[in-house]
Amino acid sequence: MITGVKVNLRPIIKEDLGVLNEWRNDEDTFKYLGGGFMPLSIDYHAKLLESMMDTTGSNKRFIVCDKKDVPIGMVGLYDINWIHRTCEIGVYLGNKNAQGKGYGKEACQLLEYYAANYLNIRKIKVCVVSNNEMAISMWRSLGYKKIGERIKERYIMGEYRNLILMEKFTKTNQCNIL
Repeated sequence: MITGVKVNLRPIIKEDLGVLNEWRNDEDTFKYLGGGFMPLSIDYHAKLLESMMDTTGSNKRFIVCDKKDVPIGMVGLYDINWIHRTCEIGVYLGNKNAQGKGYGKEACQLLEYYAANYLNIRKIKVCVVSNNEMAISMWRSLGYKKIGERIKERYIMGEYRNLILMEKFTKTNQCNIL
């Protein structure tokens, strides 16, 4: 477990299937994420769960839990390049009551610390839909800088949206919340 002040990060377990499926099938939660909103049956999601639980490869996903150990979201490192020491990061809070309280930001800080100090990741990238202003604000507050933009990259609710490309270099042994 990766422990913070407001949240803890733990590996995904089989018992998370129900809540993961509930979050995955929520349009507001998933419309801006990379895979987009595409409801999944619980049976199909169960087939995907094994790969989501696997942290031995180039993706590392964790459940974000509040201090009462209630799952509130998911955070992960994706497409880890072990040669160049880079990856992508993603986070979402599926529990609507947990949104806007700094839990997602802290989850990202904890994962960045883990990436830098245990995986030797030197640069983390993120892609954000241009009209997702809350997400852009959070990533900026975490030190991510805009490096480019893909025009009309994502189709969301009947419109093509631009995708903002952001990145930051990690610093080892540094976490503002630990």
